[in-house]
Amino acid sequence: MSASAPPAPGTTALPGSVAAVVGFLIFTEFASGFMQGYYNPLVTSIVQQHGADAAAANWFNSAFALSGAVLVPLLSKLGDRYGHRLVLRWAVVVVFLSAVLIAFAPSYGVVLVGRALMGPLAVWLPLEIAIIHSRLSGHTARRAIVLVVAVLTGGSVVGSLAAGAISLVLPTLWMSLLAPVVILLIALYAVFLRIPETVELRATPIGYAGFAGLAVILGSLIFGLAQVPAQGLASAATLVPLGVAVVVAAVWIPWQRRTAAPAIDFSLVGSRRLGPLFLASVLFGMLVLGNVVPFVTFFSSDPAVTGYGFGFAVGSLSLLTAGFSTMLVVGSIVSTPLTKRFGLRAPLAGASIVCGLAFAATIAVHGSFVGTIAAMVVLWLGAGFVLGLAPAIVAELAPVGQTGIAAGLYNTLRSVGAALAGAVFALALAAFAGASGIAISGYLLIWSISALGFALAGVLVWISGDRPGDQRADVTHHTEETLA
Repeated sequence: MSASAPPAPGTTALPGSVAAVVGFLIFTEFASGFMQGYYNPLVTSIVQQHGADAAAANWFNSAFALSGAVLVPLLSKLGDRYGHRLVLRWAVVVVFLSAVLIAFAPSYGVVLVGRALMGPLAVWLPLEIAIIHSRLSGHTARRAIVLVVAVLTGGSVVGSLAAGAISLVLPTLWMSLLAPVVILLIALYAVFLRIPETVELRATPIGYAGFAGLAVILGSLIFGLAQVPAQGLASAATLVPLGVAVVVAAVWIPWQRRTAAPAIDFSLVGSRRLGPLFLASVLFGMLVLGNVVPFVTFFSSDPAVTGYGFGFAVGSLSLLTAGFSTMLVVGSIVSTPLTKRFGLRAPLAGASIVCGLAFAATIAVHGSFVGTIAAMVVLWLGAGFVLGLAPAIVAELAPVGQTGIAAGLYNTLRSVGAALAGAVFALALAAFAGASGIAISGYLLIWSISALGFALAGVLVWISGDRPGDQRADVTHHTEETLA
């Protein structure tokens, strides 16, 4: 089916042409991370430029998150059907146009339209993973996927730092907002001229009505969960969208299980091979992405007032979050040598357990700055293992022709987990709020939940995948190594 045969078993070096393709994919995902990190430091300036209020600022990121959540499953499925590079091309074009629109927007409403149009940025990674897996297999594919995931995080850090530096040098905001366009132009060159199309396409019909229903479910769920920190669990702003999600899901699931062209293949989602991993992906999103804000508020708390924390100022908090991100990148990169010897499942399950132990250690040493920092280093290195290896194992276990939708579901469920963490952790902290602030019991509860959650994720990872006797006739290109 393809002019380029997959690497022979035991191959570790990439052929020159394939290495170049992976290099361009890595740069494209760096551009994705850069875009995701670049705008956050500029949100206040954008809101002030257009005369919007502080409440409207929340919609800048909400519009992007909601759009990405509802588009990723559909675009991933379209990639499996019509070609991952084709869909990636359109996704990069739309993001490029949205960046230009934001830079020249005459009003804040148009800015929000631009942010919503930037939603396809979230599907770049699943599509790139599918392209990698169509060309590579085994440890070589794992290494490439982990590098792509790592540069996503690294690009986000670079984007955040670049935004501050560029805004100090350029005289106007619109010029600063045009800076990402340069990165996107190079990404356009890569996807149109340097990245090949996948060859393992799945000629199945697309159930657009089913995807519309899924969009309503995901959009309502994530929007409702996002209201919990500010509005509370019992508010109409929270309960109405959550109720819509539940009602639509109650109708949608039986319908999709009967239809000939379901939006989601329930035999895939519910399989022993991938089902536990999809559940683990929710936990990973909740426990890794959802813990950033609680850690920031803990470190910023004044011990003279609250009895805990280290009184970090804004500058110190920026260094802290940059350090977290750096540990994620390092953890992702150093994870691949272990997979060559032990496969994917054992290192990923082990990293989950290590993260759980790091949270348990944080509970024990939270009064010591050195002890807390040491626990954080272990935690975020382990989290780098998790975020790098999880999409690699999902791609490796996905049937031929469904790599895109499998990786897209992983991404989407991880986002749902992050939204769920925002709600649950906000309620946990609010339950222990007092006159002098949040009691330390609130943080201890979050860390206890996180320790147990990572232990559960480790178990889910371990029971996933294939066992002797499992049928894998539909997977023909994962030939280099098996899961440990």
